[in-house]
Amino acid sequence: MNTNRAQLIATLEQTHGVLAELTASLSDGALDFRPGAEEWSTREILAHLVDDEMFVMRTRVERMVKEEHPTLADNDEKKWHSHRNTSRDAVSELLHDFAIQRAASLNILTFLSEEDWARTGFHPGYGDFTVEKWLEHWAEHDLVHIRQIEQNNAAYTASQR
Repeated sequence: MNTNRAQLIATLEQTHGVLAELTASLSDGALDFRPGAEEWSTREILAHLVDDEMFVMRTRVERMVKEEHPTLADNDEKKWHSHRNTSRDAVSELLHDFAIQRAASLNILTFLSEEDWARTGFHPGYGDFTVEKWLEHWAEHDLVHIRQIEQNNAAYTASQR
């Protein structure tokens, strides 16, 4: 496995631990705090990561590996989020669900051959890309949301002073 790919997979492997650490001592007030009217709370970010892991990230890889240059659907995250099942939104449940889904994703990634990494798909927002390029996007997606949670935590702490 090439070094860059191994580093990206390591990022995916570390995300659950980072999320657990960032949310371990947060009150419900901190978890549900929105730094702006249009911004997601930390709880909503965790739910988004679970949903994306189950229905978007891994699914796109699976389709690219199984199909010949599939066109991958765009999704309206705000609409999807507003209609999602919130019955498992306790932090412990979200982290548990994320861990299970991420483990399944990582398992699939470890089975990909060199030919699989070069397979392609098309997305209206991203254009043509390979499975390997999608892995880059996936890792960056994790990092963006980790930074977002860190910023939420800082904003909440500042708001309590």
